[in-house]
Amino acid sequence: MRENWTEADRIAALHGYDILDAETTAEFDDFVQIAAQICAAPISVVNLVDRTRQWFAAEVGLGVRETPLDVSICAHAILQPGLFVIPDLTQDRRFDCNPLVTGSPELRFYAGALLETADGYPLGTMCVLDYAPRPAGLNEQQAYALQALARQVMAQLELRRIAAEKDLLLLEAHHRVKNSLAMVQALLMMQARTTKVPEAAQQLRESAGRVAAVSTMHEHLYRAGASVQVSLAAYLESLVGDQAAALASTLDGRSIELRAAEVSWPSADAATVGLIVMEMVTNALKYGAGTITVSLERSGDEVSIAVEDEGRALPPDYDPSHSTGLGMRVLSGLLRSRRGRLWIDRTRSHTRFVAMLPVSA
Repeated sequence: MRENWTEADRIAALHGYDILDAETTAEFDDFVQIAAQICAAPISVVNLVDRTRQWFAAEVGLGVRETPLDVSICAHAILQPGLFVIPDLTQDRRFDCNPLVTGSPELRFYAGALLETADGYPLGTMCVLDYAPRPAGLNEQQAYALQALARQVMAQLELRRIAAEKDLLLLEAHHRVKNSLAMVQALLMMQARTTKVPEAAQQLRESAGRVAAVSTMHEHLYRAGASVQVSLAAYLESLVGDQAAALASTLDGRSIELRAAEVSWPSADAATVGLIVMEMVTNALKYGAGTITVSLERSGDEVSIAVEDEGRALPPDYDPSHSTGLGMRVLSGLLRSRRGRLWIDRTRSHTRFVAMLPVSA
């Protein structure tokens, strides 16, 4: 245990793990179950001592998640190094007047192994309690097991802390990349507005749309908390909305509508889906007419992304794989990289492209 630590430093160390009042602490459940079985105890707790309360990351036999600090036995235990054992709480002056001893649940025995940071700050205990005194305390095997479990609790706390720090770094990266891409997008759109060559202006706008697809993905992940999986419906809603706003001056009254089912997708691959959608939408803007409708559905092991407009149907002999246009070549390359395929739905009287992607992509 660290010498000469202050309560303020100890509390700061505890709060640094961001564990208090966490909704999910299932990783600690096994520890209390094992401790209760090995020590043959009706009560077992992973106990963290806060400023005015003790909070239980996991417990067996108590049925509550916290109690006031003024009835805490663990508040005394964290002042002792190693293992703290009280064979009979009624015979110890520190606890013989404790309401948990004199009244319900009439505790009699306590054993707690210190939860200690690598810097030596005591956070709480891995403890067991009993309703009957135990003059012999714990045997050698029980004492060792309780201390070993305390070390494993600290290992789990460290893993949670590292994961939280990693998430914060990842969120910051998403935010910075999004800002950088937004600047690139703005420059491309500015060049598109100032160029006097219509074809070049169109290519610049299309490039800005591709940058926007990736930028929107980073913004969506930033807002979603750097999740491993994202909702494609929510992501595409942001993407289509941003694209419509960016191209408002060139839509000539046309609109882009989204009909997306809830589909979960790996966040690392979400930008690819966004780029596929934007290439298809850009194609519909260039060659189609009327409202553009983007649809997302899951069918078995595949996800279908359909983009249709109200223009005339494509000629029967049109084959997108033979197209020489940059957008269609980009779209074909994106689909090949994800083992997807593109086909034309000729059952409609207007143009409808459908991209199919394996769910495992």
